[in-house]
Amino acid sequence: MVWAWQALGEHLGFASTAPDNLWAPRAARQAVVELKTGCTTDTIAKKDMDRLGGSVRWLNDHNPAGEALPVMLHPSWVSDDKATAVPGMRVVTPATFGKLREAVTSYAAALASNPIRWADEQAVREQLAHHKLTADRFFTTYAEAVRAS
Repeated sequence: MVWAWQALGEHLGFASTAPDNLWAPRAARQAVVELKTGCTTDTIAKKDMDRLGGSVRWLNDHNPAGEALPVMLHPSWVSDDKATAVPGMRVVTPATFGKLREAVTSYAAALASNPIRWADEQAVREQLAHHKLTADRFFTTYAEAVRAS
């Protein structure tokens, strides 16, 4: 999943790294992403929140001019009562990931409908915007705010 998440970011035009997954949709804003897709708990554990918080602090220390957006892929958007959510955190859940998968598939199909469109920057830009896959809409559309238990 790590490499697939990195490839998705690159496919959408974001600078994307792995294994710790840092997406840079814009130079001034970077999404710090923790992939917890193997979790089977009903809540986000303290250790997972702490890891995300540590990654955000690391980024802030190394890029104080930028804004870190904490993101986690997890089966739940609810934090454990022992955990403290990272401020501004968003969670990609199976439900929102399903919507994301549909949007990416529709985006690719729209561009593939005419081979010339792949090389047309305006067509790509329009499809990214139409499917809410742009830097300003991606995480507000395909991730939920974390909730306390």
